[in-house]
Amino acid sequence: MMDTELIYGRIASALLCDYSKVYYVNATTDEYVSYSLDPGSRTLITSYRGKDFFSDITRDINDEVYKEDRHIFTEDIQKKNLVNMLDNSAMKNIVYRRMIDGKPVYHELRLIRGVSSNDEYFILGVTNIDKEVRTEQKAERLSKETIIYNQIASSLASYYNTIYYVDAEDDTYIEFSANTEYDELDIPKKGSDFFDESRRNILKYIHNDDRDSILEIMRKEYITEKLKDQKIFSMKYRLLLSGEFRYTRLNVMWSSDKTHFIIGVENIDEQMRKELASKELERKNITYSQILNSLAFRYDSIYYVDIQTGAFTHYSSEGENGVPVHENSGTDFFAEMPQIINDLVCDQDKKKVLEAVTRNNLLDRLTTADSFNLTFRKHMKENCPYMSLRVAWAEDKRHVILGSANIDEDVKRENKYKEELITVTRKAMKDELTGVKNKNAYQEEEYALQNDIDNGSTRPFAVLICDLNDLKRINDTLGHKVGDEYICAACKLICGIFVHSPVFRIGGDEFAVILRDNDHDHKDELLTELRRQVMENRQRQSAPVVASGLAEYEPNHHRKVSDVFELADSRMYENKKELKQLAYA
Repeated sequence: MMDTELIYGRIASALLCDYSKVYYVNATTDEYVSYSLDPGSRTLITSYRGKDFFSDITRDINDEVYKEDRHIFTEDIQKKNLVNMLDNSAMKNIVYRRMIDGKPVYHELRLIRGVSSNDEYFILGVTNIDKEVRTEQKAERLSKETIIYNQIASSLASYYNTIYYVDAEDDTYIEFSANTEYDELDIPKKGSDFFDESRRNILKYIHNDDRDSILEIMRKEYITEKLKDQKIFSMKYRLLLSGEFRYTRLNVMWSSDKTHFIIGVENIDEQMRKELASKELERKNITYSQILNSLAFRYDSIYYVDIQTGAFTHYSSEGENGVPVHENSGTDFFAEMPQIINDLVCDQDKKKVLEAVTRNNLLDRLTTADSFNLTFRKHMKENCPYMSLRVAWAEDKRHVILGSANIDEDVKRENKYKEELITVTRKAMKDELTGVKNKNAYQEEEYALQNDIDNGSTRPFAVLICDLNDLKRINDTLGHKVGDEYICAACKLICGIFVHSPVFRIGGDEFAVILRDNDHDHKDELLTELRRQVMENRQRQSAPVVASGLAEYEPNHHRKVSDVFELADSRMYENKKELKQLAYA
């Protein structure tokens, strides 16, 4: 025979495992033991032992118990009150709210007073009933009927529009109707084959989208199998009545003697449409809330302003997870705006922002566009960050929304990108040896000039081509380092004369100069000066000798910049030949 205490222990463990926490309190000494549910074994395990239960339960209530329910632990569940409470009954239930993740969650505290052969004791069991309580509250709040399924015929008859009492053996049936609404369907009041009649009526009166589901349900085999595991099951569908489809619920259950199916038809059209409308509204509210929070997340501050009266509400993103929270409200945004800007905007940008957000300027800007942006720097002691002010109409076209967001990182990133782009571009356009522009830069300039020619808007220009003599000999005999110095000296000579013109190194020993404006006006003098210095260099035999050729763009003769380049290049070769002849003379 099994030990009685062991059996009692197992029964107690099984009964108490529905509780998340159980306290066993000695009513004489106030000593107690706390038990918690082990989620793995679904059994209660000892979690804590204490000497003064009534003192300890008040210790952590500020953190664990909702403020409106704390009196339960500081007043009701104290020893004297607990004894009085349980004098007339062995059990008492108290509902209170525990704080879990910052939210109140309904729990039930079940109090049991017991007396053993050794002592008197209290047992307090805690269980989470939040879902049940909130479901009940929601039902009360929305004034929903509580549907009670009952096998009592009188209750069913008054509850359903129509009830079918179907013999589970031979499929004969009787129909009971509470009103005449379903008479138009011309369904027999009695019949010999309920399921055959149902299939025909489903094809005539049920909405196409629901038809297959109802046909599947309205089979005796399906109903019998379904009712093995549950007392009742339901199916919603749309039924054609008075020319329109109405939401209907079908409830199927056994009769008390398990020989008949009781099938109740309930009109739930109004309830269902309200429920669908409520769900749609809830879905929209959730969607709008998510959109608002997502949009507002990037803003530090948001003002919602009535453009006519100036009344406003101010939100900031200081809430949990960046969700906007209400900061303050006011009656005249435009009167308070100068002080707001004075506190928010750095001195250099205050005038710009003040002018932009006056009532008249906002209306003017928003007349042509639904929104606009304004960049300014935030007022700080140092490192004033860049901010963006987004101004937009609200949906009602009466309110204006002004949101300020920190875009300092974006601006810095963009500026850095621009600087890097300029650096890369300059590097790509610069000759590393001489520091003047390279062949890529010349091609860009040539493209721009050609575009002017094609558009008929070309200003006068000329092209000078220069080529170094003896560079190959210097490289071969003295080395490339000396050759590079020779190239740099030639470049310096050309730049020193054509001071106002861009100089391009377009080859190893070849340079091009595009003459415009002042240099173009004095091109002949400048070319003469270049050739004079070249002649002096030739005589010294220690400075660069540069062959040169100049050609001017003539609209009547040249259709392309390359025509001018080729003419200047051919003249350079003529000069090069002359310099070589002088060297042999």
